[in-house]
Amino acid sequence: MRQQTKPSVAMSEDGIGSPVSRTVAVTMLGVCLIALCGFGSTVANVPTVDQFVLTAVAQAVPFLLAAVLVWQLPAHAARGLTLLIVVLAVAIVLRLIGFATPHDGLTTDAYRYVWDGRIQWAGFNPYLHIPASDPLASLRDEAVYPFINQKERAVTVYPPFAQVLFALGNRISDSVTGIKIVMAVADLLVIVGIMMWLGHRGLPRERVLVYAWHPLPIWELTSQAHIDAAAMAVLVFALWAADRDRRILAGALFAAAVLTKYFPAAFIPAVWRRWDWKLPAAGLAVTALLVLPYYLAGSPDLSGYLGKHLDNEGYGAGWGFHPIWLLRDFSLADPPARLWIAASAVLLLGLALLAFLRLPPANQADDRPLDVALMIWIAAAFIWTTSPHYPWYFCWVIPLMCLHVNPGVLAMTVLAPLLYWPRPPGGATWTELYAIVFYLPLVVALIGWVWNRNRALTADLSFRQAQP
Repeated sequence: MRQQTKPSVAMSEDGIGSPVSRTVAVTMLGVCLIALCGFGSTVANVPTVDQFVLTAVAQAVPFLLAAVLVWQLPAHAARGLTLLIVVLAVAIVLRLIGFATPHDGLTTDAYRYVWDGRIQWAGFNPYLHIPASDPLASLRDEAVYPFINQKERAVTVYPPFAQVLFALGNRISDSVTGIKIVMAVADLLVIVGIMMWLGHRGLPRERVLVYAWHPLPIWELTSQAHIDAAAMAVLVFALWAADRDRRILAGALFAAAVLTKYFPAAFIPAVWRRWDWKLPAAGLAVTALLVLPYYLAGSPDLSGYLGKHLDNEGYGAGWGFHPIWLLRDFSLADPPARLWIAASAVLLLGLALLAFLRLPPANQADDRPLDVALMIWIAAAFIWTTSPHYPWYFCWVIPLMCLHVNPGVLAMTVLAPLLYWPRPPGGATWTELYAIVFYLPLVVALIGWVWNRNRALTADLSFRQAQP
């Protein structure tokens, strides 16, 4: 008599459930994320910012669960398009919700973008004229001008390629809508660039979900239209080009990325191979092309108001750096800002040197891919040492985690909306929130990295000892 056995659950070749089950689960999580995003769009304004923060953080739950499911997909395995279509469809719906969210609650940066674009078309240099200056009086209106931050004293802080994009957005529409269209397109280009990079490495394109469903880009790039979207779009294509050893294209794109927002410069040591003249030559050529028009128009200093803006944010006095702020808040120490800046510079330069030396020379044939794990640590160290005060400064590390996951850094990014939380009197709660956002996730990530390195070394040692 044949022994009866219980029917087994259908398993895919990766052993974590059938493709259909995974697709259904990801779809359900996507619907949940869409529902939370829809509610967040109704409370993304100043009177209800606490509700928005809670909703944005709550979005991390379905997002992280879905991210785990796609990260378990094996590389180089044959699979259909259904799951990828679900990932992209949900990403588009989320962005439509973000784009439709009224731009009147969280930040005012887009109004400066509109203004910079407007005055350029009128023949004025944004590095020379503050919005409140008399020659610009005829360009003021009630829809944009009243909401420009520091309009009475600050010229622009944005680099030349950002200014080109502001002019483009203003040509589309002399309003926030024009800027939102440009940044929404840039955000979609980030998704395209990530998928191209994943495809080049033979990794599942479904991993683009880590960026495409992440709550932070939806709110900060598509909804609030921060220029970071454009910088990230150019950066992702620059990294893709560098990974394919297209040095001229990589150099040109890196220059454009840095001249959109300065943070991509942190990755240059991780892509520039020794004795390679192509990447820096292309970068210098594009830099000259973008900088010269503004320089020749009378702008000897294209950093604009950046230095004074950093002072306004507390970096000169020290309290802008969160470690110093925490030490002072708990009356533990009162270190000068220059000490923290020096220590940060040593750390960042050390990581940059490590990344630079790990790359083979340009005259040596080597097809090793970029060290994305190290690049994530460079970005994390940059974020941690510079202590961003606003959530959108965390976005630029997210695309890298489509290729290499770092749980601590990922946690730091999903907790970033806590920076919008209204400060209570005394600031005690703020101290705890800062510690959660900036330090705990990175400590967890560092412990995990050390643990994995130890396991890898132990396994290698065991293997060597087992050899005859």
